[in-house]
Amino acid sequence: MTHDDSLAKVTVAPWLYAIVVPLQRLLMSLYFSRIVIQGFEHLPINGPVILAPKHYSRWDPLALALLSVEPLWFMTNANQFEGIQGWLLQRLGAFPVDLAHPKVSSYRYAIHLLKARKKLMLFPEGGIVRDQLLRPIKPGLARLTLQAEAALGGEKIPVVPIAISYSPDALFRSGITIRITPPLYAADYQQENDKQTAVAFTEALQTALIEALEQIKTSPQKY
Repeated sequence: MTHDDSLAKVTVAPWLYAIVVPLQRLLMSLYFSRIVIQGFEHLPINGPVILAPKHYSRWDPLALALLSVEPLWFMTNANQFEGIQGWLLQRLGAFPVDLAHPKVSSYRYAIHLLKARKKLMLFPEGGIVRDQLLRPIKPGLARLTLQAEAALGGEKIPVVPIAISYSPDALFRSGITIRITPPLYAADYQQENDKQTAVAFTEALQTALIEALEQIKTSPQKY
């Protein structure tokens, strides 16, 4: 199946979502000892919105799905769309991106979702990162935000930095802390041109994520 074929099949099947979500929440409550969500008041109720979390574990999408009763749309590594897993992902709001060679069609689809006022989740590090607090972020998410705002006639799109941490690690009966920080807006980092704006906005996103991750480390939860 080609990349564009995978995009064409992406949807949220209401019947499957209704079955999977309760099971997912039960699984999370049984596998982890406790899940603490901080800063819920910073999360926009309606889209369009981009959620930009730290990516530490394969558990992250399941944990972060707890933030919304409605579907979150995930940009997911294209190599995950095989077999039964791929079938499920395509019907639960995930859509593929080739991380080694990103295609324009993935970004166009992301903009399409934002124009449809969906909640889009993008991991700005581009993959799971465990060997450092946060991998330096590239400006792809910022450029996407600017392009989507232009497609929406200049409407501001909130980008919400989200820190996620596992204690002691992403293991059975560990605890999870999710820290939601205030939304960032590209307009607040406006420079002489879009390229410079994307760089400034990316720096602000990186700073917000690092600060939130450090706050979790210095104020650990008791699980």
